[in-house]
Amino acid sequence: MKIFGYVLESYGKYVKVRTQDGEYIIKSDKRPPKEGTKLELKNFGSGDYFAKVVAKKPYEFNELPSVKFVQMAEELLASQEIWNEHVKNRLAIAIGLFLEEVSKRRDIDKKLLTRFKSLLNERIGRRSDSGEVIGGTGILFPGNHADNSDKADKYAEFEKYLNILSGRYGLIINEGLVFVDRELGTFEVFVVGNHIFAKTDGQNLTLYFEKIPDGVEQLERRLKRVFRQVHIKLKGMDDGTYV
Repeated sequence: MKIFGYVLESYGKYVKVRTQDGEYIIKSDKRPPKEGTKLELKNFGSGDYFAKVVAKKPYEFNELPSVKFVQMAEELLASQEIWNEHVKNRLAIAIGLFLEEVSKRRDIDKKLLTRFKSLLNERIGRRSDSGEVIGGTGILFPGNHADNSDKADKYAEFEKYLNILSGRYGLIINEGLVFVDRELGTFEVFVVGNHIFAKTDGQNLTLYFEKIPDGVEQLERRLKRVFRQVHIKLKGMDDGTYV
């Protein structure tokens, strides 16, 4: 790969670059280049500015958030040790899109971010008495796994409040995270050891799993109570499109 692009914006570790084939968000520990700087993006050789590609539009996301919100999302996820780097990067973009929508309706202040981080830490990456990380496809049916404690009820109201403000996007946080694009009718499920992408089309649902989990037949039967047709597939990509 070797393409040229221009810096649209930068914040913290993140830089958004526009190229002839779309937009990129890249990440580096080095000082970011200024807005308008011309960059050569390549995956070989050497250069003055080393960075990793975090996300591409339109290949991985239909929209990319302002990098300010990606930096916020990274800080929210800092203590989430159950995710690998690739998943954390994708989560940072998803949460960044969500925060950007919320910011159109209220300020994203320190108090909100602190409470959001507490919600993530309480709901995700919890461990059982045996030390095993809790998480699985049960997030698709959060009502069956709800924690009825006062703390959970408090977070439930906060989560509901954010989703009222979040416009196009939604987040469900319960033993994992579901990122919803209400406009496109798609959602992504992030759970321990698996990633699921789903597309709805009227009464039809297609689920693309990174790994087919145990009990998938039971999951399919339960989903058919809601959808007329349910298709379960292993995830594959062709030019950024699930196939």
